Amino acid sequence: MSGLITELQQYYSDFGAVAADPSLLDRLYDEDVIFCDPVHRVEGLPALKRYFAGMNGGLTSCRFEFDRSVMGGGSACLPWQMHFSHRQLNKGKPLTLRGCSLLHYRERVYYHEDFYDLGAMVYEQVPLLGTMVRGLKKRLGGAGS
Repeated sequence: MSGLITELQQYYSDFGAVAADPSLLDRLYDEDVIFCDPVHRVEGLPALKRYFAGMNGGLTSCRFEFDRSVMGGGSACLPWQMHFSHRQLNKGKPLTLRGCSLLHYRERVYYHEDFYDLGAMVYEQVPLLGTMVRGLKKRLGGAGS
């Protein structure tokens, strides 16, 4: 596995602790990085540092466990589970979210896109809205039966 990808996985293995030090991103991400997730698209390393610093504000803990990665030709697909606690979600109790990161890299990562179920992460954790979203998912899941 690429040393860069190993270092990136180590960084995210305790994201809650390291996100407070945005200088660590200089080793991992290109100055012109594009970072996308279901909520945001940020361009450039300074914007990514601000995004991570802001995201860390409500987190009380956050760490990623990586599954088997697929790499080749300057690209990597990294399936993961994020274990996190956020003050405003699930009454601050721990949550787990499955997702996957698509990376393109040379010496550093220049494109990073995260894929995950935003509904499972946020909407299902809001008391009244969560009940409605889970009910809708259940109804849709039964539609193919």
